[in-house]
Amino acid sequence: MQVQLIPVTMFQSNCVVIWDEETLDGVVFDPGGDANRIVEYIESNKINVHAILLTHGHVDHVSGTNGVKEATGAKSYLHEDDWKTAEETPRQCLMFGIPVEDPPQVDEKIQDGDTFEFGTLKFEAMHTPGHSPGSTVFRFTEDPQLLVAGDLLFAGSIGRVDLPGGDESKMKESLAKMKELPDDLVVISGHGPQTSIGKEKRSNPYLTGGLLMW
Repeated sequence: MQVQLIPVTMFQSNCVVIWDEETLDGVVFDPGGDANRIVEYIESNKINVHAILLTHGHVDHVSGTNGVKEATGAKSYLHEDDWKTAEETPRQCLMFGIPVEDPPQVDEKIQDGDTFEFGTLKFEAMHTPGHSPGSTVFRFTEDPQLLVAGDLLFAGSIGRVDLPGGDESKMKESLAKMKELPDDLVVISGHGPQTSIGKEKRSNPYLTGGLLMW
């Protein structure tokens, strides 16, 4: 299994492309903009994209969805609690002073515990609200084991809860779920470098209790 992070737009959001190097079956997480760059990478590596999965509905994670959909024909998925947020993409663009994009075309609703299988790629959705109502992480259990975490968990930090739809108490519950995961689970965050559950348990002040937001 191959993993490529493509930081996009001024937000430097991590678009994550994961594929099987033998079958070329692949999926894309959070195409947050710069769709042409993402598509160029997909096509240059001849990846057969089966699905576009959105960890949440904020503009910096969804605004390239339509461009990638058009190029690949893949279905897109988002937790239903963030569909309304995604529909506000044009307003979010105006708020941040970036080129206005249409709302992402979402085909399927994600629910907690949904499992996905595309060729040899197998992973599970975990609903982890807090940063947004529909925030979802995706756990791959095959080698290499990894977690596409969106804006739930960063290296040394966590996602904001002061944006519309953010909820401190739900974030606390979602982070508690992360503390139950194996230490060696690699975490691919929505921004910044990758980390691991074990490292965050030891050093992230929001997980160790050294820094409380509630």
